[in-house]
Amino acid sequence: MTMSPQQLAQEVETLFSLPDVAIRLNDLIDQPDTSIQALVEVVQLDAGIAATVLRLANSAWYGLPTRVDTISRAITLIGQKALRDLVLSTSVITTFKGISSEFVDMRDFWDNSVTCGVVTRNLAQKSGIREAERMFLAGLLHKVGRLAFYASRPVQYRQVLQQQGNGEAAIIAAEESVFGFNFAQLGAALLRSWRVPAALDEVVEYQLTPLQAPNQRKEAAIVHVAGDISYHMAPDIKARFQLGEYNLTFLESAWESLDLERNVLAEVMQNSLIQSFELLEIINPRSPVIL
Repeated sequence: MTMSPQQLAQEVETLFSLPDVAIRLNDLIDQPDTSIQALVEVVQLDAGIAATVLRLANSAWYGLPTRVDTISRAITLIGQKALRDLVLSTSVITTFKGISSEFVDMRDFWDNSVTCGVVTRNLAQKSGIREAERMFLAGLLHKVGRLAFYASRPVQYRQVLQQQGNGEAAIIAAEESVFGFNFAQLGAALLRSWRVPAALDEVVEYQLTPLQAPNQRKEAAIVHVAGDISYHMAPDIKARFQLGEYNLTFLESAWESLDLERNVLAEVMQNSLIQSFELLEIINPRSPVIL
């Protein structure tokens, strides 16, 4: 029987549900009259998340002049939307922690995903996207559909992995052959089931064909470009900030839709490399990135 991305996403959500703290925070932030104190009370229910919020507020990511030592001050400074992104990020990392190394090295997966989130945010800023910070989450979760495949359909996904040596395009084609849809479509369905901020699901769904996105064409193009950049860049996080020479393979039509000069790429990549290194230590500190 053929299964839709939505059906498989519902199954994955049942098997790998987000922590209660993430769900409650998401609901609170959606309400316009939510107080800082209400958010503090929820964050403090999870010591790990509380510590991560403080680490982020005190990091160079925000570059604040004084030390932040309370959750309420941290939330006030970083903002409610950044708080939601941070909690969702750490929650997804925790939720999918047990995936077999047969399918993926999870350290490398999150290296790539955090790098993509940072590149996405930086490209969104350069492209003049309003509230560019929100794009970080789309980049971070751009391949969450892959984790959903690994976790819920390991037997079938072994057929897909037979194409691994033929490159990413071959793997995507194999996903569509075996399941009837690809990781981007499954990831979007999963994000909808988690009720992530509006429109990010469309950005994830159309990352492979950004110019076909109904409403978020430029945003989808940014994730498309950022995904390709991060695929090449992420290994260099382990090489102490030494950017390599890359044969980038993103669609030229996607890049042209951003209306940016080509020399912007080098600046974005250099800045993103440094920022990704630090952010990985904040979001996923148990995963060493220097070898």
